[in-house]
Amino acid sequence: MSNLDMSGLYHKIVFELKPDEDNYPPVTAESLWGILRAPGIYKIDNTPYYTYGISKGDYVSTIETNGHLAASNIVQQGGHSTLRVFAGNSYDKKSIIDAIQEMGATCSSTEGISLFSVDIPAECNFGAIDEYLTAISDGENFAYEDACLQHKNIDPPRYIECLSLASISNIKH
Repeated sequence: MSNLDMSGLYHKIVFELKPDEDNYPPVTAESLWGILRAPGIYKIDNTPYYTYGISKGDYVSTIETNGHLAASNIVQQGGHSTLRVFAGNSYDKKSIIDAIQEMGATCSSTEGISLFSVDIPAECNFGAIDEYLTAISDGENFAYEDACLQHKNIDPPRYIECLSLASISNIKH
């Protein structure tokens, strides 16, 4: 049974990725859960690990490609921001996740993998989380990057740099 035949509102939405010269990301596609909201329009319901320019809560249009739904562009942003965090050891990773979650964000993490993603809802204080991560970042054992910035009052050059990395086009900008 293909994803297109799946009953209910949830469908896997595939985001095509292009690894850079360092082979990052280590995958050529990432699938995220989408909730059907209108014909061909899905609200993203989880946080990406590798896709730039998309966050939980965004609405994407899709096209059918090779038996799956592929994201074609963002039709509406949901207001969440997404960060990716690398923590060199599991103890640090757990304590960082706990601190971030205490500030109102949620983290998607897999045991045994140093990378995790952070979903920062619109009502959450992005600045406080950003300051915390900046303060503990050493660039070697701990680092983080912007994957999708949608909060207000973000430094324009930082916002533009993040937007330039987007894996999918945003028809609103």
